[in-house]
Amino acid sequence: MKKKNWFRGLSLADDKYVAEAHPDNVIKTKRNTVFLSFIAACACFVLIFCNLWLFIPFKSTPPDVSKYADSEYYELIQKLNSLTFQKPKYKNNAAKLWAELKNVSMDFGGGAVGDGAPNLGNDAGQNGAGGYQEITDNQVEGIIEADRIKRSDTHIFYLDNAVLRVYTVEQENTKEIGNYTLYTKSNNYYLDQWEFYLSNDCKTVTVVTQHSAPSDSYSSRYVNLISLDVSDPSQIVKKGEFNITGRYMTSRKTNGSILLLTEFFVNRANLDFSDESTFLPQIDEGNGTHSIPASGIVSPEHLSSSRYTVVIKLDENTLDLKGTAAYLSYSEDVYVSEDHVFLTHVFADKKENEDGTSTRNSMTTISCLTYGGDSFGKKGDVTVRGYVKDQWSMDEYEGILRVFTTTNATTVRERGDDDRPVSDSILQTATGQSNASLYCIDLSTFEVVASVIDFAPPYEEIQSVRFDKETAYVCTSIELSDPVFFFDLSDLNNITYKDTGTIEGFSSSLINLGNGYLLGIGRGNAWSSFKVEVYEETIDGVRSVCSYELENAAYSTEYKSYFADRQNQLVGIGVIDNSYYNTNKYPDEASRYILLHFDGYELVETVNVALAGEPAKMRGVYIDGYMYMFGHEDFKIEKVFEK
Repeated sequence: MKKKNWFRGLSLADDKYVAEAHPDNVIKTKRNTVFLSFIAACACFVLIFCNLWLFIPFKSTPPDVSKYADSEYYELIQKLNSLTFQKPKYKNNAAKLWAELKNVSMDFGGGAVGDGAPNLGNDAGQNGAGGYQEITDNQVEGIIEADRIKRSDTHIFYLDNAVLRVYTVEQENTKEIGNYTLYTKSNNYYLDQWEFYLSNDCKTVTVVTQHSAPSDSYSSRYVNLISLDVSDPSQIVKKGEFNITGRYMTSRKTNGSILLLTEFFVNRANLDFSDESTFLPQIDEGNGTHSIPASGIVSPEHLSSSRYTVVIKLDENTLDLKGTAAYLSYSEDVYVSEDHVFLTHVFADKKENEDGTSTRNSMTTISCLTYGGDSFGKKGDVTVRGYVKDQWSMDEYEGILRVFTTTNATTVRERGDDDRPVSDSILQTATGQSNASLYCIDLSTFEVVASVIDFAPPYEEIQSVRFDKETAYVCTSIELSDPVFFFDLSDLNNITYKDTGTIEGFSSSLINLGNGYLLGIGRGNAWSSFKVEVYEETIDGVRSVCSYELENAAYSTEYKSYFADRQNQLVGIGVIDNSYYNTNKYPDEASRYILLHFDGYELVETVNVALAGEPAKMRGVYIDGYMYMFGHEDFKIEKVFEK
């Protein structure tokens, strides 16, 4: 009876209570609670992470390098560490994100505030080959520069990129009698930069070239010197080689030694202070690589770039290393005199003005080192205003270094934002002006003993300079008009100068033809024109005597590609039709070699022949009434005068 009543009571239970008591429903409720708790925990974690990501400050100081304190390069490492460290532009990711959102909104509004603002950022014996005859128009007599052409009494040597070719000197019967291919396909490839020296006994050729590993990064670039035995021009044999990491700048040959000047870039992306090859030039003399010694590295107090200028001294015949010096943060403008090497370091001198603007002046520190002994010696340095255009803008004469600079001053007004300091603000206005100045420095004291400041018209810049003992010529220009100045430097207490006035075009190179004449090579009345002009000094100034001009013609601006014969008043140069310049396909008449003769009145075109190749690589030489001209896998001989 009781049992029956129990079942009857169960049947009377409300169905909803039975459903709620079902095990599935109980478990489901617990699962929802766990899931919601998990979601809440994740949300909290994401929120905390986002806050950390947004508001943790970016690192604003260079990394700690104290673990390298025992290294002989530690002082250098400290400087490079500070120089290569990039301070973050924003405090944190929140500031960065907010700035990007503002920039996007301004872009939609019609352009950012700073659009169009200027960029103000701050890199002879006798043998089978005959007696040596100098062809290259060297800046300093007796200090030989490498070139693509050299000659002896009986042979002409021409470096046709990777192939050294040797020709006889036999007028119409001239022929190629030997060649040597320097590059024969390997894992490295050679860059388009080739020069060489011929020894005084004409038995050795030393080729200077540039090659790179497949990655083509600065750290994988090498300057390569290759020594060849050319005592028998028909059977050329390799003798040895020398390598250094970096890029080729220039070189000189003097007193049986080769001075090699290279530059080495410290790549911020690959910098690793535990690997010396990432921040120090590496030398390979044939028995493994080693770093430039710390004792030979010079760096200014304030570095402006992470680039070295490296000076190497080698024995001409053996390529044995005789001395090294490395200058950090120095530029590629190098001048080598009979006794000294001069290196330039360009930087900006910034001064704050009372009206809220700042003025930046270009400045150059010139360092001098001696190279005559077994090692290099630092002699001194001097700082002048402006920047030096090239090696021709510097000249040492009787203990005085004369330097022409382009002075440049830029005044900038800066505006800050609410969220950024003034140093990170957008440049709103910038006004600049330039001019030209001369400085004369006594090399015994390294003091400026004479100067002529801002002698050119406002906004002019130096285009070319030519010193000649106690005189100097300077070409300045704005766009396609220029004056040419003549300076009398015989009395540094009374320097005088005079000019041509405004002339169409400008000269990118100046050549002293002798007999009181100066020859300028450059542009004419248009950027697409080529112009050669002869000047002479007069009582009242400098006047143009005559000119030769070609329309729609490109020319080489490399000085060594010009042939200058002062005795016969000849100048030779390669040109190319502008339509085909910088292309690999030249019509037969597109590239040509031209020889001009100044007869005292006019520039007369005596040779104009088709010659394959680029103007910068063409070379020519005049011998006994004949002009010998060389291009890419091509050479021509033309009779010029009766002998």
